[in-house]
Amino acid sequence: MRAEHGPVIPVELEPGVEGWLVIDYATITAWCRDERTFSRDAHRWRDWREGRVPDDAAVIGMMKPRPNALFSDGEAHRRVRRAMTDAFGRFDSARIAADARELAGGLIDAFCARGEADLVAEYANPLPLLVMNRLFGMDEASGKRFFTALRDMWDGVDAERANQEIEAVLSDLVGAKRDRPGEDITSMLMRHRAGLSDEEVIQHLVLMIGAGSEPSACLLSNAVRVMLTDQRLGDDLASARTAIPDAIDQVMWTAPPVTNYPVMYPTQDITLPGGAVIREGSPVLLGFAAANRAVADEHRDRLEDAPNRAHLAWGVGPHRCPAKEMATAISITGIEVLLNRLPRLRLAVPADELAWRLSPFGHALTRLPVAFDPHSPEQEGTTWKPSDSKPDTSTTRPPSSEKQGQSSLSSFLARLLRGR
Repeated sequence: MRAEHGPVIPVELEPGVEGWLVIDYATITAWCRDERTFSRDAHRWRDWREGRVPDDAAVIGMMKPRPNALFSDGEAHRRVRRAMTDAFGRFDSARIAADARELAGGLIDAFCARGEADLVAEYANPLPLLVMNRLFGMDEASGKRFFTALRDMWDGVDAERANQEIEAVLSDLVGAKRDRPGEDITSMLMRHRAGLSDEEVIQHLVLMIGAGSEPSACLLSNAVRVMLTDQRLGDDLASARTAIPDAIDQVMWTAPPVTNYPVMYPTQDITLPGGAVIREGSPVLLGFAAANRAVADEHRDRLEDAPNRAHLAWGVGPHRCPAKEMATAISITGIEVLLNRLPRLRLAVPADELAWRLSPFGHALTRLPVAFDPHSPEQEGTTWKPSDSKPDTSTTRPPSSEKQGQSSLSSFLARLLRGR
């Protein structure tokens, strides 16, 4: 594609939904900083605005306009972003890492005696959500509903229903916090001096919890996969030549969790060097994964010798991800606890048998089967047993309304995410 089209590629996001994918590092950097020529406001999406994209399109949940920082520009963006950063700022990385360490230990206690596990379903998926529940003041039932719907929306599985479920969960959360505010991010957003409306609070929760949980889960599982399949990186970690934060950055160069998102809209027609024209209002997806990979391949020797953080995986410009520190703290802590608690951790299947979820926006494994030396849980009383349900695959399936029983949050999510 790069050889045929250059840095910007015409793409079909799904049948009948057209757009562009920019895959060049320098082009992404320049365009993200040009707020006059490119807008994040999805009301500019011409095909959707003029009725050529149906409301039940698979990509609509991730692309439709929302009153939050991801879809705003200029002063409107600065106003709501300030509320997000102030709320995140009340919880430093050390506090988040401490929560993640405690919760990670509880998840590992649930399967460590078996000597085998699926690290996607039993560890990488539930850990960020458990941390999010604490930070945002959600109860376990709400957390389960939110995560299941969020994963469907990322993958374009019944996206309209998934979006409705997400907004219903968060509307209930805002109502509960209005009656019983606490020292959590939801309550802080509601009382911030920016004066967010209830709808703005709900839509920022979609952004903040979504950015903190799903990509963090994918980053954690992707990083563990790379560590278990890249002999050089595994040896470096074992001999302490590479710190886990450096390993995370190496993964961000070659296997970032967010591939083609977010989206920008030109405010005027853009003529590309080859003569193609991006019409005003056409969706332009930011292909961070392709751009990072091209730079990583070109400078492979230098990056292997001295890992750096110049990748685009956290975004660039005014819309740079505000959840970077939180996601990094969760991922680093999750890997540290995993490596410390599971002796001789190794893949339980050949690397070429690992499968990936089908998603236009993210890059995530369906399963990560591992084996390790079994040992007793650190906390007595762990009663979780693995579900007999079949694991997720990379094909879509209809939504299920089956209700799950209640238990401790860790074991509850472990069962849920193993069998969906």
